[in-house]
Amino acid sequence: MWLALEAMLVLNSVSCLIVLVSNAADVSNAGASFGSSFVYLFTISAGSFFLWYRPIYNAYMKDSSMFFYLFFVFNGFHILFDAYMAVGVPGAGSAGIIVMLQCISSGKKAAAAFCGISFALWVLHFVVSLFMYIKVRRHYRLRGHTFSEAKQQAYLGFAQSGAGQAAAGAYIRSNTGTFV
Repeated sequence: MWLALEAMLVLNSVSCLIVLVSNAADVSNAGASFGSSFVYLFTISAGSFFLWYRPIYNAYMKDSSMFFYLFFVFNGFHILFDAYMAVGVPGAGSAGIIVMLQCISSGKKAAAAFCGISFALWVLHFVVSLFMYIKVRRHYRLRGHTFSEAKQQAYLGFAQSGAGQAAAGAYIRSNTGTFV
């Protein structure tokens, strides 16, 4: 799933480059779209790995409610990002349906074809991501996890960390008059 996202980001960037090179008259901000799509190659790749792929792996391996909730929050944003990319707002780094229609009206068939492929893959990724979200949510419910359990795990993880212990020590010292 994550590698499919990487392949789509590369194809989206190539599609935006083709739109830029084709010089379609009706496409506004083709340069900004290519620049944004190139930035997405790095930011979305790293963000998606650390914010939804890794948390779901940890959730299943450690059976941790906190990691399930991290996945739900960030994968929810990712699903919205897939929908946004499928729409293809000009200048936003996407070669979606709006850009495809602009290329068709300009008579740029190759650029329109690449945008059509990008659009279809973004929609497919949206559907698969939504299906995965629902499937993980069902598993989460069957295991009996709760939000209060996730909060408890987060508090416990913070309390056991070095930063949490330092903060607790500083709080204790401030109440005894030896705050540094």
